[in-house]
Amino acid sequence: MQDYILEMRNITKEFPGVKALDNVSFQVRRGEIKALVGENGAGKSTLMNVLSGVYPEGTYTGDLVVDGEICHFKSIQQSEHAGIAIIHQELALIPMLSIAENIFIGNPQMKHGAIDWIQTRIKAAALMERVGLTDDPDTPINQIGVGKQQLVEIAKALSKNCKVLILDEPTAGLDPRERVRFRNLIHTLAEDRIVILSTHIVSDIETIAGQIVMFKDHRLYCCDSPARICARFQGRVFQLPAGMPLAPGQFLLSEGQGADGPVLRVLCEKPPVNGTPVTPGLEDAFLAIYREEQT
Repeated sequence: MQDYILEMRNITKEFPGVKALDNVSFQVRRGEIKALVGENGAGKSTLMNVLSGVYPEGTYTGDLVVDGEICHFKSIQQSEHAGIAIIHQELALIPMLSIAENIFIGNPQMKHGAIDWIQTRIKAAALMERVGLTDDPDTPINQIGVGKQQLVEIAKALSKNCKVLILDEPTAGLDPRERVRFRNLIHTLAEDRIVILSTHIVSDIETIAGQIVMFKDHRLYCCDSPARICARFQGRVFQLPAGMPLAPGQFLLSEGQGADGPVLRVLCEKPPVNGTPVTPGLEDAFLAIYREEQT
């Protein structure tokens, strides 16, 4: 039996004059990390907003299924109650409040009708430990960096016992060390929940996601592993010295720096003169797919 926590069935969302999502369907099992990718305006943000209740039932068609039950979210609060948490690129933290206060915003730890500050700090510290934060729970948010602030948002989501954690551009603004720590954390969090990422940073997708949900023109283009997506272009990606004119049938993917100077990476069916075959990466595959769609 497939242990699906989340299913999206034939989701279509329209705005005046534009169809933002066109009959999108996919399933996610417990423990999976899925990445949503596509060009700007392809439908990624719209999909996340449907999942999180930002766009309530009635504003789209199709079914959203959580733990085998069709859900009818009328608000973000109903989505959170069902175990879905979203962390937007613009973090929803209050700068002057402490880490502990931010973790339990909207979910205060109460005792005899008043906030129990002792339990708030104790539980906040436990959640902070789970995400790798070692700061004092009483530290104001405006005294920690963006990377740590994102961890506070994740701790907040964990405080609500989320089954599905959605992160929008989660590594934007992180330094290289923070990005490595983030990737390690996501793999740990995905052991008992779903993690869905939306990002433009291909190197992060390649090292984090087990499957990629790729959008093109508001439709689901493919849903596959990074390795299988890259394998489609094996033997078709070559490196050329920069400055060489492209022959018919050769499509420029990117420009970069090689060991001996500037180089071009090109997509073609036949090995080019002076071309060196290279193993296609996920960025090559994305550029090739979008290039193919345009021709």
